[in-house]
Amino acid sequence: MPHSTKNPFAKKQSSLEKKEKTLFSLFAFCTYFIIICASCIFLNIIWNGTPVLMQKGLSFITQKPETLAVLEMAKSDKYQVPSENFNNLLKSNPQEIPIKSLSVSEKQFQFVSFKIKQGSIIGDGYLLNIEKDNPGTHIKFTERKSPKLLGFNLENDKQFTLSKKELSSIQKNDPQLIQSEITEKKLSLNNKKVTIKAGEYPISKEAHDSLLKSDLIFQMKQSFPDDEPDKINLTVIPHDQTITVSSSVFYSAFDDEDASSPLPTTSIENSPFQKTITTFSLPKAHYKVSPETLKILSNHGIKHLHNTDLGSIVINEEIKASLTLDKKAYTQLIKDNPNLVTSDTKEHQESLSYTNFSIEKDCEVQLNASDLDIFSKNPNFKPSSKKTHSYSGGGILGPIIGTACLVIICMVIALFTGIAAATYLNEYARKGTFTKTIRLAMLNLAGVPSIVFGLFGLGLFVMLAPVFSNTPKVESKLHIPIISLGSPPELRTMEAEGIVAVDPDLSTSQAVATASTQGAKKFHNGYYYISFQGWGTCMLAGGFTLAIMVLPVIITSCEESLKAVPMGFREASMALGATKWQSIRTAVLPYAFSGILTASILGITRVAGETAPIMFTAAVAEKSDLPWQGIHSSGFSAFIDFLQQSVQALPYHIFTVAGRIPQSEYTRPMQYGSVLVFMIIVLLLSAVSIYLRNKVRGKIKW
Repeated sequence: MPHSTKNPFAKKQSSLEKKEKTLFSLFAFCTYFIIICASCIFLNIIWNGTPVLMQKGLSFITQKPETLAVLEMAKSDKYQVPSENFNNLLKSNPQEIPIKSLSVSEKQFQFVSFKIKQGSIIGDGYLLNIEKDNPGTHIKFTERKSPKLLGFNLENDKQFTLSKKELSSIQKNDPQLIQSEITEKKLSLNNKKVTIKAGEYPISKEAHDSLLKSDLIFQMKQSFPDDEPDKINLTVIPHDQTITVSSSVFYSAFDDEDASSPLPTTSIENSPFQKTITTFSLPKAHYKVSPETLKILSNHGIKHLHNTDLGSIVINEEIKASLTLDKKAYTQLIKDNPNLVTSDTKEHQESLSYTNFSIEKDCEVQLNASDLDIFSKNPNFKPSSKKTHSYSGGGILGPIIGTACLVIICMVIALFTGIAAATYLNEYARKGTFTKTIRLAMLNLAGVPSIVFGLFGLGLFVMLAPVFSNTPKVESKLHIPIISLGSPPELRTMEAEGIVAVDPDLSTSQAVATASTQGAKKFHNGYYYISFQGWGTCMLAGGFTLAIMVLPVIITSCEESLKAVPMGFREASMALGATKWQSIRTAVLPYAFSGILTASILGITRVAGETAPIMFTAAVAEKSDLPWQGIHSSGFSAFIDFLQQSVQALPYHIFTVAGRIPQSEYTRPMQYGSVLVFMIIVLLLSAVSIYLRNKVRGKIKW
């Protein structure tokens, strides 16, 4: 039939063709727009991130984040630094440094290996130095003692100005110490006599610390957290009191103008008095004095590593491992600790490669914080200016490992729970309103913003989750005593964690009040408690929070995989005499495994990139140790301590570098380098998931 404009179908066909072309163009535009946007994002990351990986190499993966120091260096003579740190200098600087007179030499260092005998007495700081120079060493102790003599070194002649009372104490305890002439001088000073009425008053930490030196009787209703120095708490004055305080205490706690939260007084009177001060000198030498004398001299500038308040540490466990210190530190250790007994002492030499170089003209130098510490030991190292940039040096080892730990904990919890829930809903639960409601709830949970899950995890796991412990926190919401079996922790643990031992005969509320009065964080009275104190910011809290967040996705995906298995598989299995569970285990789950695997990979890629939930529950911006470092317990306790650590995480690290610190040209490479590595990790996970899914599907034929 010839074409005619009078054909009733001609216009309609033309309209459909236009609509078809329009829709085709729209769909194609949307598709290519998404591809172009994704390509621009990925190419931008690759373009900016690749130079960072090329410059830093594998060290970007194997080093932990550090502060970057940018130094202005003038033309200078020779430097001498360890070759390892010199190589780090070259890696840290994208521009070539004008170096000349480059040479390598070997330096010999004297070291002493030794063992500490049981029963030895040592100062706190000296023990910490031994552990610092011998990684993995952690010496426990359960006793302190004040020895008759403690040593200290005076590198230069020093003049002391002491009160008459302090001088008398020194002359009584160490009559042979002062050989120089002693001069006296009288000063007219003024104390304050104040009267305060009974009641409850707000008080600052500064005022609280100053009042500890006074005769005021008061009781804090709660302790001051270390991370909130400006917090104001209530203190109870049990009765009217009149006390005399020094001017410094008065201006810290009672003065209306200067004190941040002053205690109200009903009367203030001046209390003038005279004070006699004495002056004497000690020549450069090594001294051994009583703990009382050393405590007085410490208040006047003497440096040492003893704890004059708590006493020295008694080594009451056998230390089998051999320890090593450089010879100078070992000699100082023996001199300053007269009651330290060592055995199996051996001297040996170690060689270290050093690089000698000069800078031939003024230039800018970038150094990581750890390398800067080494360079600063060289007396010739004197930069004209220094600027620091947080998290702009080092690498991302800590965040990568922290992210892996969180993902593993999350998926162990989420996969077990999710597969079990999907199996119940698809295989066991009756079809009806209840199961429809559950599925609707899961769909709604899948759309909840991740920050809501973070707040949920903060409230439930971080602050309220129950803990089984013989040292519960004072600030726990509820203490339920279970059984009287607990022996007190070692003294070192009690001091480090702020644990105080209270009378077992006290009730739980009395024990909590007693520990709170003493400013302790935890208490021990011989009982094991279920304490609703939360797990704190740790991997376990973060893993549980992420698991709850990803559960709707895993349950839905697993249930769809189970539904895809033909019903005939179940019927044939049960017809052969298998039970319900045997049918599911042998005839359903193996064939649904590829879909379950896909669900698990989807879950991994989602939780690996989450920031908000872990920011509230698990992650910290900076941490020097990796998760397995710094754990001193053993057995199951070590595993629990491992899970109860906060960690760095790669998404939170990227957020910190990109949004929480001042931006500069030095922070930008760290941002793109971290994002590029993260993108590579996600792509590798996706590739592995596709490979495993195809391999599983190839083995299963149905």
